[in-house]
Amino acid sequence: METPAELRPFSSAPATLAPNPAAIIVPRRHHDILIEPPARQLADFLATSATFHTRGAAASDSEIASLARLARQELMRAMVWFAQETGFPVPPADSQNKPWVITGHQVEFYHPGVWSKVILAHALAARSGGLAIDLLVDHDTVDHLGFAVPHWNGPRLEKKTVTWAEASALPAEFLSAPQGEQKTQWLHTLEQFPLIQTDAMGDFTHVLRQDSDSHYVRWMSRSRRTFENSFGIDVQHVPCSYLCSGVAWHGFALLWLRQSRNWCNIYNTALDQYRAENRIVNPGRPMPNLAVTTNELELPFWIYGNDQPRQRLVLQQNNGLYLQLESRRIDVADLMDGPLPAGGKLLCQRLAEAGLNLRPRALTLTMFVRLLLSDVFIHGIGGALYDQMTDRIMDQLFGVRPAYGCASAGWLLPLAQEMDVQQADIPQLKWQRHHVRSNPELLVPLAALTDKALGAVHQRRDLISAVARSLGEDRQNHRRRGEHWLQRRAKFQDLQEINAQLLAMFQPQVDALDQHMREAEVIQSNVAVASWREYFIALHPRASLQELIAEIQSRVQA
Repeated sequence: METPAELRPFSSAPATLAPNPAAIIVPRRHHDILIEPPARQLADFLATSATFHTRGAAASDSEIASLARLARQELMRAMVWFAQETGFPVPPADSQNKPWVITGHQVEFYHPGVWSKVILAHALAARSGGLAIDLLVDHDTVDHLGFAVPHWNGPRLEKKTVTWAEASALPAEFLSAPQGEQKTQWLHTLEQFPLIQTDAMGDFTHVLRQDSDSHYVRWMSRSRRTFENSFGIDVQHVPCSYLCSGVAWHGFALLWLRQSRNWCNIYNTALDQYRAENRIVNPGRPMPNLAVTTNELELPFWIYGNDQPRQRLVLQQNNGLYLQLESRRIDVADLMDGPLPAGGKLLCQRLAEAGLNLRPRALTLTMFVRLLLSDVFIHGIGGALYDQMTDRIMDQLFGVRPAYGCASAGWLLPLAQEMDVQQADIPQLKWQRHHVRSNPELLVPLAALTDKALGAVHQRRDLISAVARSLGEDRQNHRRRGEHWLQRRAKFQDLQEINAQLLAMFQPQVDALDQHMREAEVIQSNVAVASWREYFIALHPRASLQELIAEIQSRVQA
């Protein structure tokens, strides 16, 4: 296959759904909800489109079609295993033949904007008679083992992150849930913050407290799914580590290995075009290009051993084809031809024997899920924007752009709604404070000035006029320094003394202005902390979360 100099225009693949990038704006005000394309349009697409197996890639490519069927079978098994491990009902046996609405996120204590994806997936699946699936992205690292809470420190509202341990460089699949005294102390610390003692927080932490599972992902999933079920939300959880243990996943990775040089160039070209179109000059945004040399090709995957940090996957072409991580080396030269399922099974076996795990990076995860698993994939804001690149890549590689949407919400704590008051114009106050230093008499009406203050103001005005005349004469006569310059210097000193006298006369008014500005800055800071949209969902009262759920569901049913 010839390496393209640039990507072709989008193909004439069947029309599908994708968000309008211009409509993807972060919702920051309370009660703002973003669903793009509109929820009804997503629902109608699921109701009127054929199933995954009779459209898109599955209909146009027999190899991809067989990989898709295998991928769905393996994901069904993974959902059953994880449901049994966490104590929840398994998906119905006929789910594989129903529409699948899939979303996903890192395994963390996330905010209502992220949770909106889950709510929308549930509502769409319920309306279409399908299955909602939430991928737990456990091959990502977790920034905070805990979450941020608002609290008062005197007159200031501050944001404090309460954790049970330091963050780790390990993927979430290898993290441990807090146990014993560590968990007790963490939960006790959370109880010391009055602003977060909601009924939802009580429900969520009750499950966390009772659950003795030491596995971080199961512990988090069980708590969140119990929480979701209490609101009537039924979404199957499955970790990406389970999804990526199957033959279909390794067959998909093998596709990349077989077409590595050409596909890496397509990947990089899509990134370059996205940066150019969006005027992004940082080569690392939204993600860096894959490194391509004569003998080594970086592929868009992670590889790592158990209990080890992630490393970028590199295919080495010297003396054969190898995947290598430190001292572990996997020969893949004999996998470059033949049926994908058989090759994927061998790749899976060799990685397991070497104690290595092969996981997707951002674009390859959604590419795999959208191409082989989902009928509609629900992104958050960041994912929906970067999947414009995924669309370009899949259009080149497979001639399809499977459907996806975007959901988020601005859902603020009641504290922020209570503080929604008229704020002072701080830039205007700063401008006023700057000019008061030179014109302190502006703080009172002209009629209220004393004779002493008026005399000082007139004296200052005369000095300024004299300085201006002197400067004009020097410019006219092309003089730079000399007697006039020394006279002006003396007049400037007189001006400073007069201003100091005026400031002393109006010191109470100056102090009041300074105090007003300090108070306004505190209010502005407090509103910003209270209005932070990323507080953990359980910090919100149940009634507020129920309102969010009802609003999203009403849009699907509209």
